Amino acid sequence: MQITAKDTNAHTALIDGLYTAVDAMNAEAVASFLTDDVIFRLGNFDAISGRKPVEDANASFFTTISAMSHTITGIWSSGDAVFCEGSVHYTRKDQSEHKVPFATRLGLRGGKIADYNVYADISGL
Repeated sequence: MQITAKDTNAHTALIDGLYTAVDAMNAEAVASFLTDDVIFRLGNFDAISGRKPVEDANASFFTTISAMSHTITGIWSSGDAVFCEGSVHYTRKDQSEHKVPFATRLGLRGGKIADYNVYADISGL
């Protein structure tokens, strides 16, 4: 995980921690950033509600790839909303690679993620 965003803000540490956990493919660590009633959506998949179901969905996704690495090129926030964008580089199980742009919108409550939306086209995986 790499942050190349020129400007930092109060939520840069949150983005750093979250995407470090994601790139480590550690679903339990990802879940530690979430509220109990989080709503998570990746791309055009159906939304998932609840910390444990989101943890399980991430754990399942992580088994489908060998590795991933995010480069964060921008981080912005407005009130309890945090936005970031960049690129994500996936290594498939056959060791071929796939890179796509992504954007994420996080809605925070009490310092944790209550609304987690990732906009990326992972159909190429």
